[in-house]
Amino acid sequence: MAISLRLIMPFAGSQLLKLFFTTAQGGIKMVVSVGYRKIMGLVVKGGKCMLKRLLVVAGLALCCLSCATTTTTSTTIQGVPGQPPFAAELEPYEEAVDLSCAYFNFLWGRSSEIDGRYDEAIYAYKQALVCDRQAGHVMRALAGLLVKTGQREQAVELVNRLIALTPKDAEARTLLANLYSIMDRFGEAAAIYQSILTDDPKNFNSRLLLGGLYARMHDYEKARQVLEKLVELNPDSYAGFYYLAKLYQEMRLFDKAAHAFEKALIINWSPTLAYEAAELFEQDNRYPEAIAIYQRLLAEDGSDVRAKSLLANVYLRQGLVDKALQEMESLRDIAVDPVKVELAICRILIDAGKHPEAIKRLEAILKKDPQSDVARALLILAYYQQRDLVATKKLLRQVRTVSPAYEESVIMLARIMQEEKDLAGAEKVIQQAMADKQARRLNFYVALAILYAGQDKHDKAQEVFTRAFADFPDNVEVYYEYALFLFKLNDPTGAMRQMEEVLKREPKHARALNYVGYTWAEEGRNIEEAKAYIEQAVALLPKDGYVRDSLGWVYYRLGNFSAAVRELELAVMLSPDDPTIYEHLGDAYLKNNDSSRARKAYLKSLEFYEDDKKEAVRRKLEALSSKDGSTGGTK
Repeated sequence: MAISLRLIMPFAGSQLLKLFFTTAQGGIKMVVSVGYRKIMGLVVKGGKCMLKRLLVVAGLALCCLSCATTTTTSTTIQGVPGQPPFAAELEPYEEAVDLSCAYFNFLWGRSSEIDGRYDEAIYAYKQALVCDRQAGHVMRALAGLLVKTGQREQAVELVNRLIALTPKDAEARTLLANLYSIMDRFGEAAAIYQSILTDDPKNFNSRLLLGGLYARMHDYEKARQVLEKLVELNPDSYAGFYYLAKLYQEMRLFDKAAHAFEKALIINWSPTLAYEAAELFEQDNRYPEAIAIYQRLLAEDGSDVRAKSLLANVYLRQGLVDKALQEMESLRDIAVDPVKVELAICRILIDAGKHPEAIKRLEAILKKDPQSDVARALLILAYYQQRDLVATKKLLRQVRTVSPAYEESVIMLARIMQEEKDLAGAEKVIQQAMADKQARRLNFYVALAILYAGQDKHDKAQEVFTRAFADFPDNVEVYYEYALFLFKLNDPTGAMRQMEEVLKREPKHARALNYVGYTWAEEGRNIEEAKAYIEQAVALLPKDGYVRDSLGWVYYRLGNFSAAVRELELAVMLSPDDPTIYEHLGDAYLKNNDSSRARKAYLKSLEFYEDDKKEAVRRKLEALSSKDGSTGGTK
C-alpha cells in the first residue's frame, strides 16, 4: 500500500495545520490536525525543531493507519464525517486490540485536556476506547475529565465498567468511592471503602479516606475508630496523626488532639503544622506549649512576623504585659508597616493602664500624620480612660465626617455630655449630626431616642423613630433597631411584632432570626421552629458567640444536653466575657451530671454579671453545693 504525505499550510486566520495521508488507490484519507500556533512557534525557534516535531506527528499518524478501514466505505457520526463512532455508541464485540491507535488517541486526548479543549479531549479518549475497550488508563483519564466537566453520572458508569473488568482493583474501587463522596452519596462511598479494607486491611489510602468521609458525615466516633486504627497500623504516618489531631480538636478532646499534633510534629516538623498545633494549645489554655512552639519558630527564623505577634498575644493573654511589649518592640523593627505595630503597642499600653506613655506615642504619630484616624481614636480612648474629658471632647469634635470613626465619635461625645448631666448639649450634638443629610447615620436616631426615653420623654422618642422610618424608607435596620428599643421599654409584644416585620422584609436577617428563635426557646414554645430559625442564624453568623449561645440553649430546651454543651462551649470561646453564656453552660453541664464543670461555669458567670443578676446564679451554686456537700465559693 503506497502512502503519500501532503503538508497543507493553513489559510489566513486558520488555527490548524493538517497532515493528509492518502493511499495510492485513494481508499484512505486520514487527517491529523496540529496546533498551528505551537508549530509556528517551532518555526521561529528553528527549522530542525519544526521538522523533528512534524516527523513525530507523521509517525504517530502512520502508526494509527490500522485504525481505519481499507475499503472505500466510510462510517460517519454527527458532525465528524469519515470518523468511526464513539465507543459509547458501539455494541460489545470481540476484535483485536490496536494499541498504536489507542495510544495515538490517548495522547491526543491528554494534549487537548491540558490545553483546556475538554470536548475534543473527551472525544479523543472515547476514540481510544474504540481501539482498546479495556484500556484502564484511558478510562481513568476519561472519568476524571467527565467529573471535571460536571458529567458525574457518566463518570460513575465508566468506572463501574472498569471495575467489571478487574473487580478486585482497589484503585478503581477507590475512584468510584471518591466519585460517590463528591456526589454526596456517602453511604455507597463508605461501603466501597469498607469492602476494600475487608480485602486489604492495611490499605492506607482507603482507611484515611474512610475516616475523612465519616468526619464529613459528622459521625465522629466512627471517624475516630478508623483513624486510630490507621495510626496503630502506621505509627510513622504524618497524615494519620495530623487528621486524627484535627478530628480530636473538632470533638473538643484537646488532650488527645495535642498528643496527636505532637506526634505529627515529631514525624515531620513544619511551620504550617506548628502554627496549627500552637493554635490548639492556646485554645486549651496550654500557654507554655504554645510559647515553646513560637520560640522554636523564631529560633529558626528571627524575622517571622507572625510568630512574634502570636507570641506577644500569648503573653498578653497571660497578663505578661512587659514580655508582650518586648516582643512587639522587636516586631516593629522588622515589620513592613512599623506604624501599625506602634499603634498596637499603644493599645497594649492603654489596656495596661499606662496612659501617659500611650498618649506620648500617639501624639508623636499624629504629629507626623494628622489624618491618622486610628491614632486619634486611640488617643481619645487614652484621654477618656484617664478621665481628661476636656481633652477627650476636643478630640472627638475634630473627627471628620468621612472618617470611619465619625459615627462612634458623635455618639461618644453625646454620652460624655450625658455623664456630665449636660442633656441639652448631648441632644444638640446628635441633632446637628442628624441634620447633615450626607453624613447622618441610623444610630444617631437610636441614640437620640434612647436619650429621650431616659428622661421619660417617650412621645419624643417615638417621634424620632417616625422620622427614622421617613429618612431611611428602605432600610430594614430601622425596624430591627425599633424592635430592640421596644424591648428595652419592656414591650416584648411590640418588639416581636417588629422583628417579624424585619423577617418579612429580609427573611435571612441573622439577628432577627436569632432574636425570634431565642425568645421562643426562652418561652418554651415553637421549639422546633425556634431551632430552625437559630440554625439559619448560625449558618449566617458562624463566628458569633451570642448566636451560638442561642443554638445551645434551644438544644437544652429540647433535652439534647450533650449537643447543648458542645454549642455552649463554642459560644464561650467566641464570646468569653458574656455571663449569660456561662450560666447557660453551667446549666447544661449540670444536666450532663458534670457538677465540677457546672460550678466553674457558674463562678465565671458571677465574675461577669452585674450585681442585680448575680443572685440567681448564687442560688444555683448553693443548690449545687448542698447536693454534693462542697462549698460553693460564691462571691
